[in-house]
Amino acid sequence: MSSFSERPSILDNPRADRVKKVAALAGRSARSRAALILVEGPQAVRELVRHRAGSVRDVYLTEAAALLHPDVVTDARKATRWVHTVTPEVASAMSGDAQGILAVADAEAIHTSWDPQAGQWPATTVILAQGRDPGNVGTIIRTADAMGAQAVVAVAGTVDVTSPKVIRSSAGSLFHIPVLSAPSVHEAIAALRCEGHVALGTSGGYGSVDLNDLMTPRSAAHTALRGPHSWVLGNEAQGLSQEELAACDLLVRIPMSGHAESLNVASAASICLFASQWSRDQLL
Repeated sequence: MSSFSERPSILDNPRADRVKKVAALAGRSARSRAALILVEGPQAVRELVRHRAGSVRDVYLTEAAALLHPDVVTDARKATRWVHTVTPEVASAMSGDAQGILAVADAEAIHTSWDPQAGQWPATTVILAQGRDPGNVGTIIRTADAMGAQAVVAVAGTVDVTSPKVIRSSAGSLFHIPVLSAPSVHEAIAALRCEGHVALGTSGGYGSVDLNDLMTPRSAAHTALRGPHSWVLGNEAQGLSQEELAACDLLVRIPMSGHAESLNVASAASICLFASQWSRDQLL
């Protein structure tokens, strides 16, 4: 991809080369070559310009979007001089999901490594075992952020977290917490276990402990959420494999009183991470 150094102040041609270059960032190969990401929508762009201002290259927005989101415009202009007004046609050509606002940023805006000098390893972590749906992966990252988890580990085979769909589904939470990578669930668990983490696998099978027991102080299992722990979440279609379940220290089932056979993985993550937050609050 050619340089983004020549930046016109106004874009009104949906067939312009710049428009095509921005739209191309929806593809993984283009993002990799350019070391850039595409951020779509007002909320994701808001979090980008507030929390990763130094990584912002360009912000594009329609006049209508600028009127609806003046705070984004203000923060965008603090982050970069390249804030462009575009026509609705140009915005749509760049991205069909931008709602009139999108941005291009350096890929380093998404932290993919944990700096041990920044403090101890995160006390609550999520391990994603080959999450394939970008909406689910983004929602889990957003939930982890909201419930006070400090990192997400994406195991090889998980959808690319720089995907615009993941970023949009995370509502910008990708710019708050690191999303690390690991070659396998086993290696992620082993690394975290060295830091004192208990690996909690989500499973409704035989031998699993009811989540309610982890939240009951008189239960023998309740200590699992009181110290460092990692929630291990399986693939949307197949869940955790037998080998991955065996690698966990404790298997946890979510009690259900209705007729649904199972929960969506993002919904399960929300319940489990709320339990983690609730348990931390009891210690305060």
